Amino acid sequence: MVKSTARILGPALLGLAFASTAFADGITLNGNLSSPTYISYTFTDQVSGKSVQEWVSPYSATSTINGVTLPSQFACLDINNGTQVGTYYSGTFGYAVTTADDEVSWLADQLAGTTPNNPLTYTGAISMAIWQLEFPSSTDSEGGTMPIDPAAKIWITDAVNAVDGGYQPDSVFFTPNSSTSQRFVEISLTKQPGTLGLLSPEPGSLVLMGTGFLGLVGLVRRKLRR
Repeated sequence: MVKSTARILGPALLGLAFASTAFADGITLNGNLSSPTYISYTFTDQVSGKSVQEWVSPYSATSTINGVTLPSQFACLDINNGTQVGTYYSGTFGYAVTTADDEVSWLADQLAGTTPNNPLTYTGAISMAIWQLEFPSSTDSEGGTMPIDPAAKIWITDAVNAVDGGYQPDSVFFTPNSSTSQRFVEISLTKQPGTLGLLSPEPGSLVLMGTGFLGLVGLVRRKLRR
């Protein structure tokens, strides 16, 4: 009887498990390099003394998570890794892994609710702080150095103090399948920090999975009665 039940449940459970995880997750950056789609930020590099211009977060994008595509805002983590606008990048979404990630999650929370159309005055400094915290853990595929923005220093200090004070990271991180592509952290579209809800299965999938399990229970009961 146990063997018969296993023969019934085995393939069905495997199918449900595959259906719940077999999604092509990834992101696509939107827009073009012109205001207000991207924000141009200029500062004086503390090391070289030269003027530096960077396109800073938030970046408009779409995310495909658990089979659902939705509008998103991102900050990138790797200053020297390129990403093409309009190109779909497959990868995985997950949680903070390193202490630097924890600090970056806090910085991403400070950008909650911002968009390229509605940036904060300190958007550029936070972006530079994020890059500085994640560098040189970046694969640095394009080479080059990390320009240091003096205005980023206070944000790094605040992020470190927040994590040391017990801050719990609540942001979603995107890691591309290609090691030479850009990594990102999700910026909440609302004014409330935290985007971990994006990793939860959508209600439709939960209903379908629940229905499937109930159907399996009924099938097993009918088999056992025979």
